Amino acid sequence: MTTTIPISPHLIRRFNEAASLARAGDLEASLAAWEHLLNPGDEDKFEGPRVLTGDFLGQAHMRKAWVLMDLGRHQAAREVFEDPVMRACVPQFAMPVLYDYFFSYANTLGNLGAIEPMDEAFTRAMNVASELGDRARMYQCWHNLLGWAEGACAWEYLDVQTETCLQYAANVGDAVLAGVAGLTRAMALAQLGGKDEVRAIVDPILEKARGSGLDNLVERAEQILRVIES
Repeated sequence: MTTTIPISPHLIRRFNEAASLARAGDLEASLAAWEHLLNPGDEDKFEGPRVLTGDFLGQAHMRKAWVLMDLGRHQAAREVFEDPVMRACVPQFAMPVLYDYFFSYANTLGNLGAIEPMDEAFTRAMNVASELGDRARMYQCWHNLLGWAEGACAWEYLDVQTETCLQYAANVGDAVLAGVAGLTRAMALAQLGGKDEVRAIVDPILEKARGSGLDNLVERAEQILRVIES
């Protein structure tokens, strides 16, 4: 991390070291480094004063949460995202970092199957993406939201959200997202008993996918049809 704000040099060095360990895949060592940075021991007083900003402190917490996510320790990551110190730092984030916070937090909640708070966090992330005018970030949010909800078998939730997603995709002309949302909606309807609606969605997608050699879409469409035929 580099900054023009006079943060203590030894803290910047520790931040960069912890981030480098994460990039190198040494996750346990990186986690220990973030812990040391955020919770220094008595020996650290000899390095000099701890001058930092809320942005710096918040980003250190978030990087720690990312490592916990990579380690599959999603409940621990959630606790970091919800830590009062972390929450107090969030208002100091620049917009792209604010997006990273809400997007990462939402994915952590999705991993845990916590659909209601996940929805709120993804909504916050989408609001930031919208302010940034970033359709790629909006796609990320919708794609992951639908995936986590399907993994949690939140069919009634998806019945509502896929409609909203399809409307958004139509508004911005995102055919790929429309396809993802359409098939996810079909799966939700299949689970809820709407067989006729499912075929109306899946059959044209399946025909186009077969004609275009899109094997992943063919497999997905056939999976949905098996649900209504079983």
